[in-house]
Amino acid sequence: MFDGKWSAEVKRPAPNPSQNLTIVLKTDAGKVSGSIAGAGPADLPIEWGFVKGDVITFKVNMPFQNAAQPFVYVGKINGDKIEFGRRPENLTLGQLVEFTAQKAQ
Repeated sequence: MFDGKWSAEVKRPAPNPSQNLTIVLKTDAGKVSGSIAGAGPADLPIEWGFVKGDVITFKVNMPFQNAAQPFVYVGKINGDKIEFGRRPENLTLGQLVEFTAQKAQ
């Protein structure tokens, strides 16, 4: 259901520009692996994650304020889209950003 390549445009709070992300997901026995491209200088691996029904959660270390910070992604699948929320794991560093990823053809 979640496996494959997904693309998304993430509109971040000003003054940050939008991010065009490519998210590659693989699920196996409820666990999530894969990577995100477009959020840093190289592909960022998914550190850990899990799937339960139509909900996916995973963590990625992303560049943020001149350091790598863990970001938590939570998504709910709806047909060929995943509606995501993302925020820094450290809640004092940033705010929730919502975006939709589309299944790549």
